[in-house]
Amino acid sequence: MINVLLDPLPTEYKGFPIDADFQIGIQIMQALEDGDLTRQEGQAVALDLLFLQEDKNGHPLPLPDFEMALEGLVWFLTEWNHDHNSRGDKTRITDYDIDQWRIYSAFRQHYGINLNTDKLHFWEFMGLLTTLPECSYTRVIDIRAKKITSKMGKDERKAYVELKKVYALDQAKEVEYTDSQKQAIDDFDRIMEEQRKIREAKKLAQKAFEDMI
Repeated sequence: MINVLLDPLPTEYKGFPIDADFQIGIQIMQALEDGDLTRQEGQAVALDLLFLQEDKNGHPLPLPDFEMALEGLVWFLTEWNHDHNSRGDKTRITDYDIDQWRIYSAFRQHYGINLNTDKLHFWEFMGLLTTLPECSYTRVIDIRAKKITSKMGKDERKAYVELKKVYALDQAKEVEYTDSQKQAIDDFDRIMEEQRKIREAKKLAQKAFEDMI
């Protein structure tokens, strides 16, 4: 296990050089979620993006066999996350096209990072994204993930129904993925759901404290 507090972030998998830039990671996730691509096409695009085929001098680089390459893909998408609880709900709550400005502005505001020009390792990007404090991006994904229940008041329920319409994402088409691909695709939304619950707990604690004063 790599510890970002102690270790350099990886730029190869089992000796095979990879492009670990965060923009490559985003494009890989988009390819795997693209309902217009077959499973094989999504895999081919993802692997072509991840593994470098030439060195800086244009010389060909060795590539892993297909099985090892897929293992490397799953590793790249998931190994940064050290939490392992499962998330049953598979509803998409982030779209890197629709949410681009919310994510961009959140990184500028909270980290001073310009995602249009600055370079980040994909693991660094994901670690920062999934631990953002409350902002326009986290509020929108909270709305998308919020469950409408009978315990809500009439006005609250109506408000969430309307907000969900405003921020709704088209759900991915039914595409056959391997278990490893499903894990990789679901990983991000699961962590964001955990962060949402933490934020809600903090709000409740703050309200309880204010009521005591």
